[in-house]
Amino acid sequence: MADPTRIARADSATDPPSVREWLKPLESAGQRRSTSAKRVGGKAASLGRLLRDGFPVPRGWVLDARCFTELVDRQLPRGHDLATLIRLSGTKVGVDRAARARDRILSEPLPETLSAALGALWQAVAPEAPWGLAVRSSATCEDSDETSMAGLATSVLGVRGDAELDAAIRQVWASAFLPRALAYLAHAGVRDAAMAVVLQVMVRAEAAGVLFTAPPPGLEGEHWRAGERLVNATLGLGAPVVDGAVAADTLRVARDGGRVVASAVAQKRRALVVGATGLEEVPVPAARAEQPALGEAALRQLVELAERLEQGGKGPFDVEFAVEGEDPGRPPADAAADGSPSPADGSPSPADGSPSPADGSPSPADGSPSPADGSSPPAAPSPEARRVWLLQVRPVSGGGFPEGGGADTIWSRANVGEALPGAATPLTWSVARAFSDRGFREAFAALGCRAPRGARLVANVYGRFYLNLTAFMQIAAQVPGLSPRALLGMSGGASEQLIARLAQQSAGVSRRRFYARLPLTGPRLLLRHARLEREVSAYEGEALWAQRALSELDMTLLPDDAIGTTLRSVFLLLERTGTLMLHCASASLASHLALCRALERVAGRRASARSASGEAPFDDPAGRAETNVEHLAQVLAGGVRELDSAGPGIELARVAELVMLDRASRERLLAGEVRGPRDLPEGPARDALARFLDAHGDRAVREAELATPRWREDPAPVIAMLTASLRGAPGDPERALARARALADREMAMLETRISRVELALLRALVGRAQRYVRLRERMRTWVARVLGMLRKVALDIDRRLRRIEPSLLPGSVFFCTYEELVTALSSGRADVGHVVRLRRAEHLRDAARPDPPATFIGRPPPVVLPPASGVRLLGLPASPGVVEGRARVLEPGAPALDAVEPGEVLVARTTDVGLSPLFLVAAAVVTELGGPMSHASIVAREYGIPAVVNVPGVTLAIKTGDRLRVDGDRGVVERLDERAAPPSSNGAAGGALGDGAARLAARPG
Repeated sequence: MADPTRIARADSATDPPSVREWLKPLESAGQRRSTSAKRVGGKAASLGRLLRDGFPVPRGWVLDARCFTELVDRQLPRGHDLATLIRLSGTKVGVDRAARARDRILSEPLPETLSAALGALWQAVAPEAPWGLAVRSSATCEDSDETSMAGLATSVLGVRGDAELDAAIRQVWASAFLPRALAYLAHAGVRDAAMAVVLQVMVRAEAAGVLFTAPPPGLEGEHWRAGERLVNATLGLGAPVVDGAVAADTLRVARDGGRVVASAVAQKRRALVVGATGLEEVPVPAARAEQPALGEAALRQLVELAERLEQGGKGPFDVEFAVEGEDPGRPPADAAADGSPSPADGSPSPADGSPSPADGSPSPADGSPSPADGSSPPAAPSPEARRVWLLQVRPVSGGGFPEGGGADTIWSRANVGEALPGAATPLTWSVARAFSDRGFREAFAALGCRAPRGARLVANVYGRFYLNLTAFMQIAAQVPGLSPRALLGMSGGASEQLIARLAQQSAGVSRRRFYARLPLTGPRLLLRHARLEREVSAYEGEALWAQRALSELDMTLLPDDAIGTTLRSVFLLLERTGTLMLHCASASLASHLALCRALERVAGRRASARSASGEAPFDDPAGRAETNVEHLAQVLAGGVRELDSAGPGIELARVAELVMLDRASRERLLAGEVRGPRDLPEGPARDALARFLDAHGDRAVREAELATPRWREDPAPVIAMLTASLRGAPGDPERALARARALADREMAMLETRISRVELALLRALVGRAQRYVRLRERMRTWVARVLGMLRKVALDIDRRLRRIEPSLLPGSVFFCTYEELVTALSSGRADVGHVVRLRRAEHLRDAARPDPPATFIGRPPPVVLPPASGVRLLGLPASPGVVEGRARVLEPGAPALDAVEPGEVLVARTTDVGLSPLFLVAAAVVTELGGPMSHASIVAREYGIPAVVNVPGVTLAIKTGDRLRVDGDRGVVERLDERAAPPSSNGAAGGALGDGAARLAARPG
């Protein structure tokens, strides 16, 4: 059998003449003037050098960038070329022109002679390419030390036949017109660019991944040291990524000797391969799913290739590779020899460098024809023949700097990521950016702080919501006591090194203006805090009226300008709601800090009391003393009662109690026959579920995303959580609430014996104040969810109008317009936004298919999935007290199987919003990667009295479902106790509120 990926220079002479007229052999790229990087792009030139240096690179060809330039000149109107669009980047005119240019490129055919050459190429190479060809971008500004379009330009995999090659090339060209690519080029100072295209024979990949030969700037640390390489490896070609989640094997390899320093092997249930009709997912055999992606032989080859690449002091490099081998969906012939499949449930296709296809156009996965001869794929090579192929090598660099940032700017989503995880749609981002930026500025102004006019407090990083910590802390530093350590201790997401760096960045901030305005702002702020409860009550009256008026309005009868007015009124209500919520959050923060300062004065005496009682000392070595003070403040303020965010869980638990008394309802739910209240028999259980959806129907999992259906529209998540709660003995929600209050009372009783009456009275007043403002904050958080539900209702009516004007648009197209674009279109009566929708949908698909950037980074977002912490102890922040043991249940992002959660399991997730809080009463404990002790989910966990640890880096990669864990919510420690076991079976007979899967070791506070 011919080698399907033989090196190109051995066969370039056999290319048909029509092919040589348009396509140059890849080994010639960058070799002479006619194939310089300005003609073939940086990627092709780099691959050509690798081939000439003897590196294993799949056979390929390059289409000259002049073809792109000539197409633009011939087909696009004046002012729609890349140079002009780069100059107009970020403007309404620029977006409109880019969208129209992209549509034109996707619709116009290629020159006939080029199409004929592509057909001749496919006929010649088809017998040697059972997985088809990869079509990749090679921009003339790409893969240099200064610029890299990694993840910005498109690659299309598994392309077969001349028609698909034609479409794939146009997709690659069209990706240059996506707004984020244009903004990146503008920020990098690129004035013009052109797009060459690389076509390569696909490697029949058993595994694939990315090797980073050294850490990018700012990422050196305990998770990845300077003397180590990092490998992210996955099975096959990777798999679709849901909201940027990545589940890939990660290996830290020593530069000297190639020893594996640490590794984390992910569970790999599915793999992406090229099948008869294009890209398809295949199930991974159970025996293979737990094995590493890379065997020893493949890893050894990879290390040797990395050493060769860095000879002469070159590097560091970002290396994409594929391991040729057998179908990853079949049991391995020799797992020890070849290495087993790797994760397929969350990384972008590492074999090609970018998710496939993300331009909103039909992809090979949507029905590509099989090879012309109908032959089945050849047999897999023997273990000895397996080889590592280099698909791409470029200098390590991230994307551009986020808007408003520079090389030293620190960005974080550790806390805001709880409210909006993953990539936001354009409508959601435009709304969230407007009300959050305004709210932050008003909250700072109320404190007497001056926010610089041009400061960007929030930014969109590949669709993710990031907070500019550098700017935020420089403003907050104007207020005494608002230090980086004080604020980040509650929000999470910053290491000691980053806290020190932020402190240094804000060290020179003057407080003169704050003190000068204090006589005016101080009394005003105190008065507002005193009146805050009345202000919230007055707001609720107005908001209830607006909600009722919208529910009674028949929007189908309104003309476009009237629906535009309705949209503006709801948006203004949302702005007011968000601003008031931030004022409540500011008051809650101030009261918490005041309580912490008071507790610091009595910390030593409390420590003595704990030691005398035989408990762990206050300054436990597992955490800093100030962390324990903050934790004590959280415990004392627990048991708030009437906490809105805890309401859904409590009320759903009461619905479960009624279902347990109704045998028919219980059996239908456990059998999976219920989709909504109407599927239950008439009776109290059905009525209770209907009332629950009526009261909480505006909530959802990931409820801050406007494109997410609310529970009222799709009650499936509620039904799943209700089903999970039926597998254990009936729980008592009142007992859970009482547990938090008992812990707070116990701590206060210990303090009573050690402090004076005056100090005790002060502490009680501060605790009451903290509870009051937490309650107000969570009330307003609920109203934010309700108003977002109102906004979604209006948006869905606008979506109906858009699709009536342009029937080709898909449902949900409204979410791919910004708020400003919708208002303009509706007020002008010209709702011609189809081209913009297609543009933004394509970019959102690309954003969603990227791995999440690190929760916190400096300067540029690095193009790497960081490894989780190694060892049996994982450290985070204590969020809710208590110590339990139980089996892990890792919730996968996107569409987690909520009904699979067993009573007594430990929930492990990237983040948990209020929409998942009903599961807290089923679980034994909660562990998250994001969030802080003052986040909404942490507050709910304390209210329910279940242990929680948040801000544990990489915990969803380090922990797998079935691992036995000890969760210490007092110290912020998660320990792996033994080897993974199968999760408990669903027998509906778990014992006790915690079930058989967990054991509560202690209910000690603090």
